[in-house]
Amino acid sequence: MLAAGATQPTLRGRLVNLGSTGVVVGVHGVCLLAPFVACSRRVLALGAISYLLQTLGVTAGYHRYFSHHAFKTSRFFQFVLGWLGCAAMQNGPLWWASGHRRHHRFSDRPGDPHSPVIGGFWHAHLGWVLSGENDHPDLGNVRDFSVFRELRLLDRFKWVPTAMTGVVCALAFGAPGFVWGLGIGTTLAFHAPLFVNSAGHIWGARRFETKDGSRNNAWLGALVLGEGWHNNHHHDPSSAKHGFTWWEVDVTYYAIWLLSKLGVVWEVRQPRAWSNAASPGKVPRLN
Repeated sequence: MLAAGATQPTLRGRLVNLGSTGVVVGVHGVCLLAPFVACSRRVLALGAISYLLQTLGVTAGYHRYFSHHAFKTSRFFQFVLGWLGCAAMQNGPLWWASGHRRHHRFSDRPGDPHSPVIGGFWHAHLGWVLSGENDHPDLGNVRDFSVFRELRLLDRFKWVPTAMTGVVCALAFGAPGFVWGLGIGTTLAFHAPLFVNSAGHIWGARRFETKDGSRNNAWLGALVLGEGWHNNHHHDPSSAKHGFTWWEVDVTYYAIWLLSKLGVVWEVRQPRAWSNAASPGKVPRLN
């Protein structure tokens, strides 16, 4: 069954999807070259920086900015966030934000493009992307951003940032840079946000009685730079901060806060009062 806003893929669409799948598989394949290239602190640092920047492109950019307007920024930095998210092989910013807004509208109900409650873990993690059914969604729910020509171009030429990551890493550190910066860094940045779709609706505690299966998961919170506090997010989607307590580490919010102090972003939204929350760890029955 197609998710709301999705269209039945045409032959051309299936071929494009096959090509996109080939790029994703190819970048994963680059990881297999790691034992055959020199490893040093420099290339390990390159891989970590590549992962951090690309993941922030998804968590701060695609998610908190494009999907939820959790802060405001300039048109230039808006493009930078879109570029970094594209580099992580997460498709274009308009595609991503459209799908995520449908996810919140129909969370864990028919119409949700990646619900593990409906389609299972692997569908929520990867199947919904690779099936081709969601390649050309109705972008009517992202008209606030589709007016920007440069964002439409990113959606159309979504693999250019990924390719440029490989070029820059190879020029900087040769084959080891290509393997660690593109292969490993990008592969990890590709999967980390997808685990929020899948594991983030299955495993963890629930602070709030939201009408879906969202969970707070500390492991995901660390891996995905604060996105693992997913039940908090579904309770208050427009908040730029997902970690509501001091011990809920939210690296993405720390980055947004720093950027706000530098004047790069502004009007950063904070969580609303949540004194009426359910007890941490309590798992209420879903409606």
